[in-house]
Amino acid sequence: MRDLTERQKEILAFIGSYISSEGRSPTQREIGAAFGFSHAAARDVLIALERKGCIEMGGGRIRAVMLAGKDRMEMLNVPVPFFPSEPSPEDLQQDGISLSTVYIPRSMAEDGAFAFRVHSESMKDGGILPGDTAVMRRCTETAADSIVLASFGDAAEPMELRRYRKLGPGYAELWPENDSMGIIKIPLQGLRMQAVLVAIRRDYRVLG
Repeated sequence: MRDLTERQKEILAFIGSYISSEGRSPTQREIGAAFGFSHAAARDVLIALERKGCIEMGGGRIRAVMLAGKDRMEMLNVPVPFFPSEPSPEDLQQDGISLSTVYIPRSMAEDGAFAFRVHSESMKDGGILPGDTAVMRRCTETAADSIVLASFGDAAEPMELRRYRKLGPGYAELWPENDSMGIIKIPLQGLRMQAVLVAIRRDYRVLG
């Protein structure tokens, strides 16, 4: 591990554990107190860790010790399967075989989480646009008015994001937020809930 001494490895592990449990970085005094040495000695170790590319010290601010690069990504985020377009039920059954992955916040990464690149304009008037990344949680049922992926026919057919609404006993509707597209009304018995929307991520390309 980057030619670290045993003490440096211990301190790096302490920083990672502290960030994971507290949601913030430890101060230099807290690091020193945890290992029984002075604030100045703690700073010397942190400087050495920064030189070895393990942490970033954030210009000397009090709680600005961060894990560097890939270590920070893996601490705060986890990889989930990523589909390049709207998946079909069959795609989901394959559980991401031969797919790339994308990192999402650990707090969103429940069992069965996945993400895909939006291509459909089914929710464009609700602010979900082609090119966005949709982060989903698999489910078999969810609350009305949630934005979902649901299937009701061909298992190989890609699904679209739609708003789920119940209609009296035994029926539901899948609403697009796009006036040019129709509402799908279907018996609940024939509806297969696949996933519910957790978050939308949008990456902006700066031109100029």
